Amino acid sequence: MKRKHLRYLLMFLAAVLLSSALLVAKNRKGDQLLKQGAAAQAQGDWDKALDFYRQALDTAPNDQAYVIAMRRAAFEAGQKHVETGQKLRSDGKVAEALQEFQKAILADPSSAIAIQELKRTQPMLGQTSVRPEDAGLTAGERARREEDKKIMSMQGPPVLQPAIRLLPVIKINNQPPTLVYKSVAALAGLRVVFDSQYIPPTRGFDVDLPPAPVEQDLDYLAILTHTTWKALSANTVFVYEDNVTKRRDYDDLVTQVFYCTNVTSVQEFQEIANAVRTLGEVRRAIAINASRAILVRDTVDKVALVAKLIHDLDKPKAEVVVDVFIMESNNSRTRDLGAAIANIGASGLPISFTPRSSIASGGTAAAAGGTATAGTSIGLNNLGHIATADFSTSVPGALLTAMINDNRTKVLNSPQVRVSDGMKVELQIGDRIPYASGSFQPGVGTVGVNPLVQTQFQFADTGVTVTIQPQVHSLDEVTLHIDLNVSAVKQYVNLGGVSQPVIGQRKTSTDIRLHDGEVNMLGGLSQTQDSTSLTGIPGLGDIPLLKYLFGSTTKETDKSDLLIFLVPHIVRTPDYTPENLRGIFVGNETYVRINYAAAAEPAAPAPDTTAPAATPTAAAPAGTPVPLGSQTRLSFQPGTVQVVPNAPFVLTVQAEGVADAASVSPLQIKFDPALLRLNEVGAGDLLSRDGVRVTVAKDIRNDTGDAILTLTRDSGGISGSGPIATLSFTAVGRGTGTVTITGASLKNSQSQPLPATLSSVAVSVQ
Repeated sequence: MKRKHLRYLLMFLAAVLLSSALLVAKNRKGDQLLKQGAAAQAQGDWDKALDFYRQALDTAPNDQAYVIAMRRAAFEAGQKHVETGQKLRSDGKVAEALQEFQKAILADPSSAIAIQELKRTQPMLGQTSVRPEDAGLTAGERARREEDKKIMSMQGPPVLQPAIRLLPVIKINNQPPTLVYKSVAALAGLRVVFDSQYIPPTRGFDVDLPPAPVEQDLDYLAILTHTTWKALSANTVFVYEDNVTKRRDYDDLVTQVFYCTNVTSVQEFQEIANAVRTLGEVRRAIAINASRAILVRDTVDKVALVAKLIHDLDKPKAEVVVDVFIMESNNSRTRDLGAAIANIGASGLPISFTPRSSIASGGTAAAAGGTATAGTSIGLNNLGHIATADFSTSVPGALLTAMINDNRTKVLNSPQVRVSDGMKVELQIGDRIPYASGSFQPGVGTVGVNPLVQTQFQFADTGVTVTIQPQVHSLDEVTLHIDLNVSAVKQYVNLGGVSQPVIGQRKTSTDIRLHDGEVNMLGGLSQTQDSTSLTGIPGLGDIPLLKYLFGSTTKETDKSDLLIFLVPHIVRTPDYTPENLRGIFVGNETYVRINYAAAAEPAAPAPDTTAPAATPTAAAPAGTPVPLGSQTRLSFQPGTVQVVPNAPFVLTVQAEGVADAASVSPLQIKFDPALLRLNEVGAGDLLSRDGVRVTVAKDIRNDTGDAILTLTRDSGGISGSGPIATLSFTAVGRGTGTVTITGASLKNSQSQPLPATLSSVAVSVQ
């Protein structure tokens, strides 16, 4: 029986070893397949990687590493086939797209997008009634395209396009309104249609019109005859009686969506929406906060007024960069000076009872007399034999102290913050100190054990906290509202067994108005603390001179100074243009009406000349006529710049060969922000040589090295050569860079563009 049992045991062990060997072999094969799949995945072949991962999973179905790799490869392979199928379908290859979607489902049966695209594509197979431009589109995509085309085909209100826009002198005597309208319309090549219920007055009207655009003549006739008109089409005018009923029946309504792209809060957006409703007297206006959009439905002129208001109000906010310099100095000085007797405790000199052997009886007795220490006991019959020889003491030593400790610490922080106009920015420099804010006891405990008390903690900010809120007034002035809080832990006190910090604070709040780049010291916060302590033997420590031998004096002086400097730099302005500042005609108390300037007639082409126009080589005096065919050249003066770090310099933009220049809008400058800082830009004297005022607007972005300058004359144009702009720089780094004119849009007095060549200048900071 024992031999039989031994044989069974050997057979069992052999089976276990064989199964273990097979399992190890399978794991080795699965790991090899996993590596091959990873290699295929690295090459972007997800189908091949998926095949390897599936084979690896077959060797060990419960191995989570194989499962994760297979699932990821299945998802990526399915997505790749879906993207390929979508591209093939958009190219009109529907059959090939179906095959790709089927492959995606085979790779990842759980892919909802693959199943969805397959269902969308199957009805497209074999369609013959689809237009060529719609081939490869699903039914839903074709419907959306048709809807987009329909929306794009929607037109605005009709705009009158007469054959002759500028009419000559018109004189008509004693004629009815219908004939007057028809006569003026005939001169402009237009037709006139009257309201069927319009009854013209019986009396005639006299008309004497100077040369003017046809719209102005029609407006004059409308006021004269108490009628109003509107364009039915590009060449048809509809005339009806001017009263509330007829305007409600015939005034065209327009729906338009306006987007406010520069507002940063819901409050600002709602303020613009309320201004539009109130000032424009819009009856139907809805504000959508999510998209910052205002939906308006009203008459053509009211919607045009809304567009003007939003254009003027939705301006980018001004931005200010504030350089903050925080300088802190701490000085701690300690002086210890004195002398003291050593080995003297709080209870005085130690005296021991040490009886002589002739009177000692052995054993231990209680201490005798005041500060006497324990000694050997004696018999009562020997009390009369006690003498001074039976007592002993230690002679104290002397200790002389003289020490001075001087600690000085200086801390400098120079952060830079950027904030929009009216917004707040907070700068914190310091530590967060924990303090106990409360405690509670769960009330659950075991027999003989009190419940645990749990303490809650919060954190208090200490150090320097500066809150800045700017308000930009103009191109070079800004008001800063500043809240300053300087706090520090003065000491710790024990409250209920918990050490709590006592935090000292110094707060200030102020409003200061500064120029761009002006340095302001917010305040010098100084604190001085003196403390003196005296230790020694009572009585002796109060005697002059002797107090230094029997005591010590400690004097400690702590002094801290805190200086904060602020330097604001205006890096963006709202860029108010003359169009934003001028008033416009909006009708009367009853009706809103907008008048438009006549469209400029296209300029006649310049005559073709065989000889090219000479380009001026030297600056011409003001008023010198320049040939119309010449091209303006913009360059820098001086031609090269070499400065040292932190040195200011000025570049002048020189214009040569200007013909009837009225504006430069815009002049774009590019520079290296790591090398240069642009402090100010201004207008040169060329555009204002004849005494006409020049309006300047600027947008300086020193963080990106860009500047945009706009110069506009109030009237007319000027010809000649000379400086048109000045750029004031400061070198902030070392190296070599360039200042380049990347764009310049010069226009003459007729708002026609003037071609110009641009240039750059090399700047070396060494």
